[in-house]
Amino acid sequence: MRSIVAPHTARKWWYRWIRTMNWFAFRYYWFVWLFFIASTAILLYFILTHKDKVSCDTTRIEKSIEIINKQLDSCCSCANQNFSQINENQDSLQRIQDSIPKAPTENCGVHFSGLIMGGNAVNMNISKIYEEDDFSEYVGSGFYSKNTNAFPKAVNSTFDGIAIDQGTHLIIYSKPNFRGAVLLDVVGPKIINNVKWINDDRYNHCNTDNYPAPLQQKYPQRVRTWSNSDMHNWSFGSCKIYCE
Repeated sequence: MRSIVAPHTARKWWYRWIRTMNWFAFRYYWFVWLFFIASTAILLYFILTHKDKVSCDTTRIEKSIEIINKQLDSCCSCANQNFSQINENQDSLQRIQDSIPKAPTENCGVHFSGLIMGGNAVNMNISKIYEEDDFSEYVGSGFYSKNTNAFPKAVNSTFDGIAIDQGTHLIIYSKPNFRGAVLLDVVGPKIINNVKWINDDRYNHCNTDNYPAPLQQKYPQRVRTWSNSDMHNWSFGSCKIYCE
């Protein structure tokens, strides 16, 4: 019995195309199988013959990526080196500028002395806080790469006393150019006298005396201390003075 197809469906192009393909596949099925086998063989041949080329291209890509990474690393290294050189140059300029001691300002300075620091001056023995004499310097903020440049009078007369203003941060290094051990790292107000004289009656009273009124208020006994080592050995290092 023949199938009955609606007239409007029979006129559709896609319906006629499907019927034609079905007839061709049924009549020439051997050709369809031959086409499938041949296509598969060609595909396998292409994969096998181009395997080395694909691998080679992958290797080439990996090498290209490696070269690009090296170039990027080189650029970063150059950039870091340039920044480092800029910082070093700026630091060098800062050191040259600070080789000459700056004048102190209000609540921003350190009084260095080759004598013991106290509330009243005693010739050749005690420097009065904030009063420069032949043995001391009152120095403002800065990075001083050599203590011999920052406070030469104190160094030349043996370094024995420090008065640090309120809010002033002092760091003393054992070697020039801010190297070596950190010998002192304190924020004022602070009086520090050389421990070498802790048992000498000429000097040891300075840490317990009642200073004249303005100095006593600023430097009470609780902020006075002895150094943790002989300050004579601090003379040839360097120091940084910061102010809030």
